Amino acid sequence: MTSSGSSSYNPFAGPNPTDIRGINIHDRVPIVLDVTDATYFAWKTCFSLLFCENNLVDHVDGSVDSRAMVGNSEWTAIDATLIWWFFTTISKDLFHTVVSNGDDARAVWVKLNGLFTDNKLQRCVFLQQEFFDCHQDDQSIDDYCRRLKTLADELRDIGAKVDDDLLLSTLTTGLNEDFGNAASNLSLIPEPSFPKFVAYLRLEERRMKGVKKRVQHHALAAGTSRGAPPSAAPPASAPRH
Repeated sequence: MTSSGSSSYNPFAGPNPTDIRGINIHDRVPIVLDVTDATYFAWKTCFSLLFCENNLVDHVDGSVDSRAMVGNSEWTAIDATLIWWFFTTISKDLFHTVVSNGDDARAVWVKLNGLFTDNKLQRCVFLQQEFFDCHQDDQSIDDYCRRLKTLADELRDIGAKVDDDLLLSTLTTGLNEDFGNAASNLSLIPEPSFPKFVAYLRLEERRMKGVKKRVQHHALAAGTSRGAPPSAAPPASAPRH
């Protein structure tokens, strides 16, 4: 959609530059986009929701020709704020890759998305390797499950088939040996789902921590009850002549 009367055209239903500048972008998009980490799906989702919530979609979807909006100070100010949002939620490497004089918000948005969607096959191979190699090791349940779900979301976003059965089996296989019994019990959960698995594993992790704490407490108490080892007898006095 374009407008010849750009100086009076306002494509928004309420927002103004002051409102938009007042948004704390790091609260609304608590993610740093980086090519070395699986953050694209979450980053894009947060921004898409933010655009819809504040009637900013026109700035990035191509429905408005920004060249026709040069004389509209509100449009220009909001567009500049969006560009700053992008630049402050991406890694330094990505910033230097996409920054260019004269770009509007849509141009920056298209560039950033293109870095993650233009090479789908290569990215799919990379993400699949990470997904199937993902193991808990010494991570907490929350960290492990979050990482696995993030990789699954990234794969789904580029069209790879990662159904719930594959996600749940990969999650179970990657648990460390401490969760051996818990892994067996997961198969008994009715109507299994990722949230149900995570909730069960969190409780199991909490139970295991409680058991470990009690064992340590009992060991400490047992050591204290025995008392300190008897001190060595003093050396005999030398006989007097």
